[in-house]
Amino acid sequence: MIDFSERIILDGATGSLLAERSGAPAGYRLEKLNIENPDVVYSVHRDYVDAGSNVIYSNTFGANALKLGNQTEEIISAAIEIARKAAAGKAYVALDVGPLGKLIGEGGISFEEAYDNYARVIKAAKDRTDLIVIETMTDLADARIALLAAKENSSLPVMLSMSFEAGGRSAFGTDVESFARTVSGMGVSAIGINCSLGPVEMLPMAEKLLACTSLPVFIKPNAGMPRFVNGQTVYDIDKRQFCDAMNKIHTLGVNILGGCCGTTPDYIRIMAEEVKEVALRPAYRPVRALCCSTSTVTADGMKIVGERINPTGKKRFQQALREGDFDYILAQGIEQAQSGADILDVNVGLNGTDEKGNMVKVVEGLQKVVSKPLVIDSSDPAVIEAALRRYNGKALINSVNGKQSSIDSVLPLAKKYGAAVVCLALDENGIPDTIEGRVKIGKRLISECEKAGIAKEDVYVDTLTMAESAQKGSAVCTLGALKEIEKTGAGSILGVSNISFGMPHREDINASFLEMAKDAGLVLCIINPSLINIKPSEYARDFLLGKDGATEKYIAYAAKTDSVKVEELASADAPDMTRAIVGGMGTAARETAMRLLAEIQPLEVAAKHIIPALDRVGELYESGKIFLPQLIAAADSAKQAFAVLEEKMKESGVKASDKRFVLATVKGDIHDIGKNIVKAVVSNYGFKVIDLGRDVDYKIVLDAVEKNYPCVLGLSALMTTTAQNMATTIELVREKYPDIDVLVGGAVITPEYAQSIGGIYCKDANATVKELKRIFE
Repeated sequence: MIDFSERIILDGATGSLLAERSGAPAGYRLEKLNIENPDVVYSVHRDYVDAGSNVIYSNTFGANALKLGNQTEEIISAAIEIARKAAAGKAYVALDVGPLGKLIGEGGISFEEAYDNYARVIKAAKDRTDLIVIETMTDLADARIALLAAKENSSLPVMLSMSFEAGGRSAFGTDVESFARTVSGMGVSAIGINCSLGPVEMLPMAEKLLACTSLPVFIKPNAGMPRFVNGQTVYDIDKRQFCDAMNKIHTLGVNILGGCCGTTPDYIRIMAEEVKEVALRPAYRPVRALCCSTSTVTADGMKIVGERINPTGKKRFQQALREGDFDYILAQGIEQAQSGADILDVNVGLNGTDEKGNMVKVVEGLQKVVSKPLVIDSSDPAVIEAALRRYNGKALINSVNGKQSSIDSVLPLAKKYGAAVVCLALDENGIPDTIEGRVKIGKRLISECEKAGIAKEDVYVDTLTMAESAQKGSAVCTLGALKEIEKTGAGSILGVSNISFGMPHREDINASFLEMAKDAGLVLCIINPSLINIKPSEYARDFLLGKDGATEKYIAYAAKTDSVKVEELASADAPDMTRAIVGGMGTAARETAMRLLAEIQPLEVAAKHIIPALDRVGELYESGKIFLPQLIAAADSAKQAFAVLEEKMKESGVKASDKRFVLATVKGDIHDIGKNIVKAVVSNYGFKVIDLGRDVDYKIVLDAVEKNYPCVLGLSALMTTTAQNMATTIELVREKYPDIDVLVGGAVITPEYAQSIGGIYCKDANATVKELKRIFE
């Protein structure tokens, strides 16, 4: 087996020597010489072996079916036999794979056609060479397809090189760094540059390449720059000058050297005689970076990930997906790039649409209109892989989590396609509510990535942004975990906007949270880029830090800022219970309940005092006069009042309400903020809530319905990719209980979708209460 860390001398130009020695006419396919004049092919190979080449390339540079048709297999087989005979155990033989000579995509051939042609070449060789060399690529898409075909149809090591012009880019616009970042993680054994330029012009590119990869690097330049003299192509440096220039490249740390156009066995001989030792290369410094085919984003400070290519909560975007209006979707990418996004998140998961097909179309389209790296955002491994196959760059996968099934399905994709990966700090038990819990999962995922061969600089841990309004201390937990992850050396990523859910003037809170996250070491921030320059208020910061009274102060500030007149929430002459519950005063609600019980029965207290107070809360919430934190505080106050009633009812033998509501977040969905809010509110209206939790299997839902029937079923889904599981759950339950009412909701659920799956749409907790009242009454 060839050792790429050793000094290796490759061969030189083959085509020009074959044409000269065979006398082949212009336009003749030189690969046909393998059959029609094998002796001349042998002579060229043998001369390079005698000159000191450790690796010779088979005469198959253009041997593909697009050029040779049905002769492809015969010609490749003959080429390998000739090369092996010439090597005679003194040199390794490489299967030489050149570009197809066709555009990939519109105006040329499809991805599948290109792949099939390269796969045919690889299969024809039947692993009878020692390695595979993919060379002289100018289109990164073409290079990646050839590499995938080689890796998926052969067990041999692969070397891959691109050809760059004087400006440092290939003919298709790929720069050296983007090439290196893309290909290095895809399983090549060595990466290089060949053709187009001479060794003098190639030296700075070699230096750049060494800085962008830890892999062995090979350089195979032309004999200088070509020019025409008397109708013939000649090159401007001789073998001595070529060797001197190659020695400079060697001293950089490049130990695999050869020649391309214009070089001869004499060029290789003098280089082989002088380059004897293995040169030390500078220590490779890992860098957090993502790239497309034409540019690289280095995460050396916080970078912005545009979040708008996502159907969640966006009716116009959903319409575009259903109608195939990809121009609208691509426009979202262009606008975000112009607004300052460094990277673009791409999520097209919408129930009832072809997520895989849409993802491929959007990824291919975005690569044509923006020069930004992409985040492939899906919970379906098949969708992720389809996107990664077509993406010409180093992408970021969003995401893997601590569940073993997720680790087993996602990490191999990241390794195969050289992608970075987002690691969510959650597992089979959900999202921990402590800093320690999230950090523990994050560290475990970092370790799993390293086991899978994914470098730490390609790991971004998401410590998960939860709504501060739903659970005080969420921001502190997220940021605390973020600080600890920063110490591990891994990267970090957060979606910002969740933090402000249920609050007014959300941009202010988002901006404040962004500043705090940046101070904590955040690397990638998922946010609408048009919001990044908003200056946050101290009120928002105090709210996020969970300071006493900060929520009320922020809401008052936001109302004033937005010029909204806040009316009296509960007038002075309102009943005591209404003032207590609307004001979120639990002690007062409890004491009022105790006082009322001395005069009337428990169920009358509930019907005449607690329920009307909660109804008032619902009215205020719907009209935008109170917000989610106040809604939850009111629900907690009512809970304390109900606790007093329940105790009294137990003493007197009165039965509690038997209005049962089975509630669950559907299978595959780990989000439960909305479900928990519904539970908190509904339970205080006298309904008995059976909370099954999140990511609930279909059978568990059915079993709970059977146990509690007659009942109402409530299902929540916050992910586009799990909305279909809601439909499956309803279908299963309705097989046994066809008349059961099913309330459905969540950020991705629309009234139209709810109707299509036989559910009753509830936009929030208040709507759920109204539907439950209607059903049970």
